[in-house]
Amino acid sequence: MKTLAYLIGGLLGIVGIVFLIAGISWVRVQWIIIGPILVGVAFFVVYMARTKVPDQRIIQEIDLSGDVHPEEMTCNNCGGPLERDSISLREGGVFVDCPYCGTSYQIEEEPKW
Repeated sequence: MKTLAYLIGGLLGIVGIVFLIAGISWVRVQWIIIGPILVGVAFFVVYMARTKVPDQRIIQEIDLSGDVHPEEMTCNNCGGPLERDSISLREGGVFVDCPYCGTSYQIEEEPKW
């Protein structure tokens, strides 16, 4: 996408310079006005292609009703306490990466009935 923007900016710049030179040579006021406008648009296109798009983050929050006290999670393999950074969402499932024993496993919720 950036390559296409650079190409379009370069072409607009060249056409703008040609309009400017031809307008000065043949005394065409319209071309003298169009030339700098095209050069300005070319600089704008190249500038926009060079600017960095800010990173976007998606934060998902869950609002629970009532008083909720989370229980401390421990590793199924070694029994070590798990931190918040040890739990991640991958491939549509909740995975645990134990920092103590290096085990990685998926948490499966048992039915409530």
